[in-house]
Amino acid sequence: MRLLSAKAVPVYFAMLGYAVVTLVVIAALLELSSYAAWSVYRRVHPVFPELRTTSPVYAGQPWAPEFLKEEAARQYSRKVYVPFRLWAPTSWHAQYVNNDEAEGGVWRRTINPANGACGAGHPLALWVFGGSTVYGTGVPDWGTLPSYLSRDLNADGRDCVVVTNFGVEGYVSNQELLWLLERLKTGQRPDIVVFYDGVNDASAAGPWLGAPTAHFYYGMIKGQIEGSLSAKLDFIRDSYTSRLLRTVIASLHPLSSSPLSASLLHAKAKATLDNYEANLQVARALSKVFNFKLYWFWQPSLYYGHKPMVPFEKSAIEAEQDKNWPIVIDHVYQEAERRSALSGDFVFLGGLFDSVKEPVYIDQGHLGPLGNELAARVVAQHIEEHSGK
Repeated sequence: MRLLSAKAVPVYFAMLGYAVVTLVVIAALLELSSYAAWSVYRRVHPVFPELRTTSPVYAGQPWAPEFLKEEAARQYSRKVYVPFRLWAPTSWHAQYVNNDEAEGGVWRRTINPANGACGAGHPLALWVFGGSTVYGTGVPDWGTLPSYLSRDLNADGRDCVVVTNFGVEGYVSNQELLWLLERLKTGQRPDIVVFYDGVNDASAAGPWLGAPTAHFYYGMIKGQIEGSLSAKLDFIRDSYTSRLLRTVIASLHPLSSSPLSASLLHAKAKATLDNYEANLQVARALSKVFNFKLYWFWQPSLYYGHKPMVPFEKSAIEAEQDKNWPIVIDHVYQEAERRSALSGDFVFLGGLFDSVKEPVYIDQGHLGPLGNELAARVVAQHIEEHSGK
């Protein structure tokens, strides 16, 4: 009896090993098949960010084909963790997009034009903080808002203004403020600080029933730190098999979002602007201690205002799967416009493109070169008018 049992043990483990290997092979084949099916589906039914490439902003531009390939590769590069701010740009160098590594971090390259005034006297250091619209998602180095801002402020040749782009994709004003604090702690001092944001704070208010989140990826990061079961299974949720399955289920049984109540929309807008203005007050206190001029701008969004839309811009709004999201953002923008008019603490640019017929958006929030150029012009004019010269 013992002899039979001894012989059975190796057989049992052999069968177990065979079963495990078989399951792994099946799972791998299923994932490869799902990846192929998912890739075909996304080509036939593109969504954002893939839809950005169809924006008329890029039509006929000689730089666009190569840039879009480069930008797609950059978007798929790994993110870098940094303390407190959670993530930061990766070092990246190519023809159109460059993230330069310097002491204290990595940031997007700004094209600062040659200025004769830079040879004599102290150059003015201007730091720009914001999310991906400041960073310049979807445009070359020369087409970012900071690059256009540098061009405009250096146009008359009287002052030498060196602009640094501290925009980070996905940042809300909480993280931007921390980024400013970190830069000040290194001992470097700006003469002017510009915040250009709003759409990420509005998006963080979210179409869910709860309060606004403190930053993007909040649930994922919280789950990882707390070691929740759902976080441990993230690799399953992110697999192509799971994505394809969710897409099939959604197509067979489309979910309709329940409308959010007026009281909840008001609460979200109020909480978002309360936090936003609190960050502004802290930044203003820092400006007094460290002696720099502070300017704060609430950026435009395709979800708000009365811009004459081209067909692509209309389709960008229609492509939003959760119909509550544009409604939430609209309410936050209404509250931002009201508070801007009431306090004057920040400049509301939600209606900046109301008379612009040309296409300026590449999605619901990001701008092409023309949009950034127009926004930078307004920012530069405001700085020049309020510089105290």
